[in-house]
Order: sequence, then structure tokens, then C-alpha cells
Amino acid sequence: MRNSRATRLRSAAVVGALVALAAGVLAPGPANGRPAVGTFGAAELNTVRGAVLKADVAGTAWNVDPVTGKVLVSVDETVSAQEIGHIRRTAGELAGALEFERIPGELATAAELREPAGEMAPYVKGGEYIYGADATASLGFNTVRNGLDYFVTAGHCTNEVSQWYLNSSLTTYLGPTVGSSYPGNDFGVVRYDNSTIPRPGTVRCGQSEVDITGSVEPRVGMPFSIAGYNCRATTVQAVNVSINYGAGAVHGLFRANACAAPGDSGSASFSGNLALGLLSGGTTSCTTSGITYWQPVNEVLTAYALTLT
Repeated sequence: MRNSRATRLRSAAVVGALVALAAGVLAPGPANGRPAVGTFGAAELNTVRGAVLKADVAGTAWNVDPVTGKVLVSVDETVSAQEIGHIRRTAGELAGALEFERIPGELATAAELREPAGEMAPYVKGGEYIYGADATASLGFNTVRNGLDYFVTAGHCTNEVSQWYLNSSLTTYLGPTVGSSYPGNDFGVVRYDNSTIPRPGTVRCGQSEVDITGSVEPRVGMPFSIAGYNCRATTVQAVNVSINYGAGAVHGLFRANACAAPGDSGSASFSGNLALGLLSGGTTSCTTSGITYWQPVNEVLTAYALTLT
């Protein structure tokens, strides 16, 4: 969602010691009495995930890395060496179960992404754009419940917008926000109140449409596509990711190596003919492939007893 009111009060200062850590995985410091190399059980890893949440450092995302058996903490360019140290100290004797990687740009909801000059032409522009006062987002998937039609999109957008429109001049009304969950989750539901608007069970993929016949849970390595005018293929890199955008943590997301643009909030991702997720956020840098985080769609379908159209 592009929102002129959206701001994030984050320090952009990064201390000089951070420069040496700018690329690749950051080596963990010595754990307090626990060797850095070792096997950590599921309970210990859950404790470490909770410690990262408790540390409350904006600009971080974390998940269990199945390759290393540790908690991988992705830190954006605004996170300082002191803040990384704070996370380690919060983990205490389990600090050896942490590994860090530096990612380019700043982590932000798709509402806060900046549009870099000359970079956006190759990247996805959302499914079908939808509009509210001072806001642009993307429609995710059309759904139905008890004979009434709804669509799902990003919760950080439905938190801010109560009435939605099909056009930027706000003359073609779609309907009101009737459900929203953010932070914690990142999904929202809008009811169609305009019976003249067609709402098929398809998503845009470039100049084509793909019929959505069901939904699926993300898994690491799963290929998928991002709906929009530039339909782009990517891959699930991690699941059950938590992220701190600075306004409270969001949990249960999946990560992909793809770029996003302002207005892409809530955009649909799909694998074959199966709905997969809704765009939550990502990095502000698209100089390489970019990184995006996605809300699994099954969670919102279950929460509101919705069926895909």
C-alpha cells in the first residue's frame, strides 16, 4: 500500500563497526557459557525466537534455518552493532543458537516502500489496484461467505482504510473494510457493496488471467508467481518467519527472493492454480532481486470462514 501518511520512526545511523559486517552472514559472538557450534532442540530454538521478539529491534526478521539448525536473524541497514549485541544478550546462554545476515535497504511494510527512480519497470505492480483515501493497495483474492462476496488484502492497509474504491479518483465504490488483523498477522477483509463490479475467481498474470481453484501452504523451495501487470516468478526461501517493522511484530510469514513496489501491499501470490499468500512487506532496495515477506492466505480464509471464489 502506498500511503502518504505512512511513516516509520527509525534511526538510520549505523556505527562504523557495522561496515565490516555489511555483506553475508554475520558471525555470532561467543555464547555465555554455551559453545557456538552445537545442536539445539526445538524448545531451545523457540526460546531463542522469543528472545529476538523480546529484544524488539525494528528492522529484523527471524526464522529457524533448517540447514544450520539455528535462528537466522536478518537485519536491515538501520540495525546497529549495538542492537545486534542487544539481541545476543537477550538470548543469554542460548546466544550460540543465533546467526545473523545483513540484507540491503530497510525492512518495511509494502505501504512504506520507496519507489527508486528507474528501478520499478521490471517488477510486479500488484494484482488489480484498489484505492482508499491517500492510499493504494492491491486486491489479493476474491472470496465468498454465506452468499456475500469479499476480497482479502493486507492488514496494514485495512487498519488504515475503511472504504475502498476501484479508481484513484474514488468514484467507483467497492465496499468497506469488515475485518483487519495487524500486527501479529497481516491480513484484512473487504465486503463488496457494489453489485455492478465483476469479481471472478482469477488473478492477473501479465496480460493473462489464472483461475484460482484452491489454496496451499508454503514450503521451502516451492516455486510461485506474483500476480500483477508484470507477473513474476520466484521461490519460497523460508517459512514461519517473524518480522519487526517497528510497529509490532508479525508472525508466520514466508520469505521470497522477489522485489515489491509501492502499491503492492496485499498482492496475491499463487503456485499453479492455488492461492498462496498476500504481500506484507520487504526491503526498500531492489538493486538485486529484493526480499519480500508474505502472509499465508489460508490463515485469513480460516479466520473469517471464507471460501475462494
